[in-house]
Amino acid sequence: MKLYEPFPFLTDKECDQIIAYAKTKEINPGTTLRTVNIRNNRVVWYEDSSQWQKWITMFNTIDPVIDWIQTPQIAFYKPSEEYKWHTDTWPKYRTHIRHFTLTCELQSAPGARLEIKDKTFDLQKGQAIIFKPQDEHRAVTPQSGERVS
Repeated sequence: MKLYEPFPFLTDKECDQIIAYAKTKEINPGTTLRTVNIRNNRVVWYEDSSQWQKWITMFNTIDPVIDWIQTPQIAFYKPSEEYKWHTDTWPKYRTHIRHFTLTCELQSAPGARLEIKDKTFDLQKGQAIIFKPQDEHRAVTPQSGERVS
């Protein structure tokens, strides 16, 4: 696994289980602590930590100092919902150092994609990509259906 290269991360069954988990929770508007609203999608925090150690171990192969992960966010995007260009390193509101960002496609939708700098990724179900949190990136709105990542 390398930065900026999609790789298989979750099985179809794991993706479906995470989506089912999210649908049992209250799905809230996605927000940021910035003064300008850069997102209008919906989110649920994935507090089922049963798989976290596997993920920590995977990240640890990239950077051995990683021994915990931030609670994963499940993001929902319907047409017109997006997350505009941003970075994940806004130090004013971070209480920790984010070493990497991982995005995994749980359910794809036509037109929905992840863009990082000058790269576009049309991830398929279960595929993930890891990138540096200081890289500008965005989630593009789907043309139809619902993207879940």
